[in-house]
Amino acid sequence: MNTWMGKQGQGLRAAPRAVAMAVALTLALPAASMAAPPAAGKSKVVQALIGAAQKEFEAGNFERAGELYLEIWHQDQETRAALYNAARAYQLGGKIDRADELYRELLAIPDMDPALKAKSQTQLEGVQLKRAERKADEADRAEKSGQYAAAAGLWAEAVRTYPGKMAWLVRQARALHLAGQTANAITAYDKYLASAGEGAADRAQVQAWRQELATKATPVAPKNEPEPDKPAPVQPDNPAPGPIATTPDAAKADGQPTPVPKPVQPPKSEAFPIVPVAVLSVGGVLTLAGAAIWIKAHGDDSTLQDALSPSHAAVYTKTQAQTEASRIHGNYVTGGVLAGVGIVGVGAGVWLLLRQPKSRVAVLPTVNGATVAWRF
Repeated sequence: MNTWMGKQGQGLRAAPRAVAMAVALTLALPAASMAAPPAAGKSKVVQALIGAAQKEFEAGNFERAGELYLEIWHQDQETRAALYNAARAYQLGGKIDRADELYRELLAIPDMDPALKAKSQTQLEGVQLKRAERKADEADRAEKSGQYAAAAGLWAEAVRTYPGKMAWLVRQARALHLAGQTANAITAYDKYLASAGEGAADRAQVQAWRQELATKATPVAPKNEPEPDKPAPVQPDNPAPGPIATTPDAAKADGQPTPVPKPVQPPKSEAFPIVPVAVLSVGGVLTLAGAAIWIKAHGDDSTLQDALSPSHAAVYTKTQAQTEASRIHGNYVTGGVLAGVGIVGVGAGVWLLLRQPKSRVAVLPTVNGATVAWRF
């Protein structure tokens, strides 16, 4: 009996410690959260999720912590601090859009605790500022690269996301100014001047830019439609001269002198091709002379060979035979060289003749001063 009572007493004494540990685990939410709900009445699944989410948050695994806090929120809609912690974890993890959605979902709850609601509103403004800063960075890069129209659109998104940055409104107006969108730029300048205080540092510069656009803008005059019953204009007494006549008869009728056609200049006759004919003639003479000398040398060589044959009596001495052979050889060379040069000259003359025009022009004057030309 005493043993049973002792065990029961130990169990009763252990129960408060377990409850205290559960409450401590539940309250160990991130510092960013408001007061956590008590662990009493929470399922073991929720309690385990709270511990795991707290562990991931402290380890810097914000995206995983956000997923666990969302799971807690889905398991128990009364644990609203879990929804706040999920939004905060996504915000710290760089998931700005997801954090924005969760903060707005939290603020849409009707009976939200005022303190938690105020803290959520503050964090939502921080998220909006972060999103706007990203758009501002994109707009600044586009502006630096000369893409002023695109930069103006990005500045407009940044201003819509976070209207508190008046400097972005000036950047938007300036980008529209540089993009040539005069009307939109003036509207943006006016919006800034109406919102900024009199002591704004860049107010004078904005006014100068706005005045620059106002002086350049020229109003378009309204189009005047002609009245239906307006009388036709009276023709002047001296109408403007008509087009100049193009025929001799019409020119005479208008009192203009008859144009005299210019005489046709006869085409220049082509010069006689002296150079090609001269080259061809010289080449032919040299070819004939060289051939004659070569033929003569050939005949002298035959005669020498007959005179030196054993069947004839010695006509030449050895010295005379050598001298005659040298002379014949020289004639061979001379004739061959002359003939070769002549052949080259003949070829050059023919080539020069082929480069000349293939036809000749003859000009014949007529009685009325005109000329007739033809080729043959």
